[in-house]
Amino acid sequence: MVEEKNHAVLSASSSHKWLVCPPSARLEEKFPNKTSEYMAEGTLAHEIAEFKVKSYFLEPISKATYTRRLNKFKKEEMFNQEMLEHTDTYLEFIKGEAMQTNARPFIAVEQKLNFSKYVPEGFGTADCILISGDTLQVIDFKYGKGVKVEAEENPQMKLYALGALDQFGIFYDIKKVKMSIIQPRLDNISTYEIPVGLLLGWGDAVVKPQAQKAFMGLGEFSQGEHCRFCRAKRSL
Repeated sequence: MVEEKNHAVLSASSSHKWLVCPPSARLEEKFPNKTSEYMAEGTLAHEIAEFKVKSYFLEPISKATYTRRLNKFKKEEMFNQEMLEHTDTYLEFIKGEAMQTNARPFIAVEQKLNFSKYVPEGFGTADCILISGDTLQVIDFKYGKGVKVEAEENPQMKLYALGALDQFGIFYDIKKVKMSIIQPRLDNISTYEIPVGLLLGWGDAVVKPQAQKAFMGLGEFSQGEHCRFCRAKRSL
């Protein structure tokens, strides 16, 4: 998922920082969130990916209309042919997951999620939510190739899962959560599965107290690998 729109103070995408270094969230607010060509490229790739998944699962259109709309993306300044191949990888993964289900799954694309039960003013947008039987799956498309991202114990994915559980749990008897990251430019497809009870326990025991500190700008600064992505450090 591209950086959350409206820039939540405690975004899911920055949770790898504020969960271990709570005061960094408020400190980063003092520094500009600079955009780059890489971010613009990623945004366009996500828009193409969203279009492809919606066209296949949710809003079927004629071949001519599909081609016409795809051609509009090709006119964008940041477009390159590689995007078509990599967004196909993302679509094919979702199709494969859907085919493994016993019944037609529920699928949502660019689903807005609220996880403020655990994080003050916490919200975000998941690339794809797939629910079938007792399983909720959160699928994330990452176009970047600078850092390999794994699904295992990924806090961004787990926060999205908490938001999805809160939103859809009343309609489905969800017992386990699968989180998948598709990072085609690094040939990386990673999936992690966790029982709902463990995920909820993490939300209560780990996320709530750290998020409260982070929102208030309290807690201790902590150095680590996460510092490389901190706006405060990059602005020094």
